[in-house]
Amino acid sequence: MTARSKSRRDKNNRIRRAKNKVKELKKLKKTLGLIDEDGMDIMEKVKDITEQQKKKEEEEKIKQEAMEEIIRKETNELGLETEEYVEVEHQESKVKHKYNAKTKRDQFGQYPVWYNARKERRKQLLIEGKIKKKRGRPGRKTHFIDATCNWRGSV
Repeated sequence: MTARSKSRRDKNNRIRRAKNKVKELKKLKKTLGLIDEDGMDIMEKVKDITEQQKKKEEEEKIKQEAMEEIIRKETNELGLETEEYVEVEHQESKVKHKYNAKTKRDQFGQYPVWYNARKERRKQLLIEGKIKKKRGRPGRKTHFIDATCNWRGSV
């Protein structure tokens, strides 16, 4: 290959690359989802949508905080008790659990290991007087022995 044909080939390749660079870049952006079918930039639309969503979320958060504050003020005015929490740290995992004193659940919605819901419910029913405490074991009957009974003679 002569130097002249080699230089002519390189020159033509440079022109072709420059011409195709625009098309390849457009095709790459389309496959990545940065532009739509018409060639319009999607990122501008996405930025507008995300900004609107952020504004809505901030407004919702402000409304929620205002409602919580109003509710807190009303409960304080009425003298209603707020929920009490007991904080316990797990020994092995070092995770702090915040248990509600009334429901006995932590912030994850889990009961403690020692908690027995049936036993707790039974205590509550006993306090309310809806059930009575059983005496002795069920199915066992104690026999009364008196002077007239001849229990020694039967043995």
